[in-house]
Amino acid sequence: MRRTLFSLLLKEQKLTTWEAFAVRYEAAGRDAAREKGDRRLATASLGRTTFDRWSSGTWFGRPRGEAAELLERMLGHPVDVLFSPAPGATETASAVASVAMRVGSRWPTSSMLLPAGGPAGTWEISGRNLLDGTTAAVHMLSVIKQGEEVYLEDLGEDGRDDLEGFLRPARRGFILGVEERRGDLDMYVQETTSARRSGRRPARNPAPSPSIPSAYLLDDLTYGIVWALTQLDDGLLADDQVLDGERHLISTYLSMPRSAPSKLLVDLTASGSSWMGSAFCARHVEQELTDAKEPPVFWTREQSGEEAAPWLFFKHKIEYLRTMMRYQSLSSQTVRVFCLPEESIGQMARYERVLLVLAITLMERLGIRVRVIPHPEYSEVDGVALVPGHRAVVANWVRVPGGAMWAAGTTTARGELRTYASAFADAEGNDVLSGAPNSAGRLQLLSGYLGVDWDWLTARCRSLGEYGVAGLVRPRSRLLTVSALDETLMHLGDLASAP
Repeated sequence: MRRTLFSLLLKEQKLTTWEAFAVRYEAAGRDAAREKGDRRLATASLGRTTFDRWSSGTWFGRPRGEAAELLERMLGHPVDVLFSPAPGATETASAVASVAMRVGSRWPTSSMLLPAGGPAGTWEISGRNLLDGTTAAVHMLSVIKQGEEVYLEDLGEDGRDDLEGFLRPARRGFILGVEERRGDLDMYVQETTSARRSGRRPARNPAPSPSIPSAYLLDDLTYGIVWALTQLDDGLLADDQVLDGERHLISTYLSMPRSAPSKLLVDLTASGSSWMGSAFCARHVEQELTDAKEPPVFWTREQSGEEAAPWLFFKHKIEYLRTMMRYQSLSSQTVRVFCLPEESIGQMARYERVLLVLAITLMERLGIRVRVIPHPEYSEVDGVALVPGHRAVVANWVRVPGGAMWAAGTTTARGELRTYASAFADAEGNDVLSGAPNSAGRLQLLSGYLGVDWDWLTARCRSLGEYGVAGLVRPRSRLLTVSALDETLMHLGDLASAP
């Protein structure tokens, strides 16, 4: 469906807002009233709803009566011509429908609303079990891939004005570049902040418009990162003032031997609650292990990419992992156990399984020996740091029963220590990754166990790592970082040729 001549003339004459158009419309009515002696025309006015319908670019109704007379007077064309498809206007409806359908069918947690009348719309992203969901603006454009860059096709003056207007606001938005290739569609995504920077090129650079790195191809790797980071980021930004004002809660509860505060205590989004629970648990474990004389072993409750994503983005979790590295030596290695039953894996889309591989790769890169036990009966084992024979530091913030932000405490009871030690022993004896000789081998086994193609993953991680995640989607909250993810991507990329 092509744009109407009326909608294109509005852009040419800078009349795209109801306020600007109404001034001209009413002036045309006064002029017509003087010429024709018809006082009725002097009071002509136009409602916002009617203007929006006319200017949508796809409405094929015809204004009649005095409205048609004034429009013809203003724009110099018969009303039937004004509200017919403009000669040479680009057909966009089928392409828009194809893109929206492709995104929604491949990633059911996404919905792109792209009106046929123009390239700009919204990208609705929803969580699965933990995250709240969010919405970003999106602008779809045709692109051509040349080497490692993807260039926007010639937009024309109107298209450049549209793009400039889309990039200007400070709200989160994405450019979605679409290339039709052998009957298929390749899509490339880039946040508007980076698109603005890439459009500021020196005059000697022949590139006519912003480019998108081909590494930002929209697939399960990039979608998983955008999906997780935008939801965490927007949730934390919504909670920024509350989190800043309630940080004292962490210090208050650290002085208690056991704690499990209700989520109703503080009004937070799911992201904010996860951050608060995770931050407390990290501080609690660090505090309780200060005088540990031997390396602890850790049990991690995360069972999905959605639950594991904070390891990749929360600043305090990266710092926590690095702090725990003090227990490592040439003769000992920190161990962290995940329980990942096949049933849980089967419930995850591939982009979530990719996030899980990335989170575990981050740990392995830091020298942590990860074990994976597949037995579902261990799903509810506490998140715990066990110093064998001495103490167990419990720190749950994932799937905490009773609606609590976290459940934490420390025990030295022999019966409880034996129970935890038995779980760790079973994890060692039933480790899915035990057949690998080194970290690279374990990650390759993990990738296979989760159903993620190793060659594809390492090649894509290498490509994306070279450009950096911040160009794809940049966190705005001061509580998040992508630097550790960039290092993790490069680490996986370096393993592309690992045996």
